[in-house]
Amino acid sequence: MGVLFNSIKITQETKSQGMINELLTLGVTDTKSGTSIYELNYYDLRQELAIAKFRNRNVESSENGWF
Repeated sequence: MGVLFNSIKITQETKSQGMINELLTLGVTDTKSGTSIYELNYYDLRQELAIAKFRNRNVESSENGWF
């Protein structure tokens, strides 16, 4: 059980670093509450990245229309 847990933890840490890089590319360094993205855990980073991608979407494009 310990080996599996460590494996998952390492995978999440690797993914977290990738998400931090993506957030920095999008210009996000802090959350709305003022917390640095470097202090967030995996799940909070995932949420912040989803929000940042949503905000970055071009709503004027016909590809991003409702129908």
